Amino acid sequence: MAKPSMSSLQSGVALAAGLTSIVGAGYSAIGTFHATPATGELVAVVRDAGTAQPVPGAVVEVLTPENEIVTTMPHGTDGLARRALAPGSYRVRVMHPEFAEAQRDVKIAPDQVAEVRVLLVHRSTPSASRQAARAAPGHQGASPIDEAGAAIDRGMNAGRRVLSRIGF
Repeated sequence: MAKPSMSSLQSGVALAAGLTSIVGAGYSAIGTFHATPATGELVAVVRDAGTAQPVPGAVVEVLTPENEIVTTMPHGTDGLARRALAPGSYRVRVMHPEFAEAQRDVKIAPDQVAEVRVLLVHRSTPSASRQAARAAPGHQGASPIDEAGAAIDRGMNAGRRVLSRIGF
């Protein structure tokens, strides 16, 4: 029986390294031919319809045409939200507690930027209209049922905002 030498060990290691390099090069070549499709970019510009100022705190959601959430876009203080998306048709929904919800449809093309401008309209909140009614002469106050309904509305809106921000 022959005694193994250091040169035969070195030859085995060199052979293993060479085979690993060849397999890695083949894998890289296959990845080159199956490149990922180019994405497009969506830019949502969110402004107050009355003042044309940015609306801080607005939640910008990207949905499929069937209203399934794809992503929630981070919204800056400058009123812009940006996100790279796969090409296709989407619906953009913008929500804010002080404004009426707005939706826009948009089509994203590969290597292109699609800009959606959304002007949010202030809505009169139920609590504001109740406060105005209470200030009116002869008003006895809102009923407990009205107060409970307003509390439920506020809770539901807050829950939607929280779930939207964490991606649900």
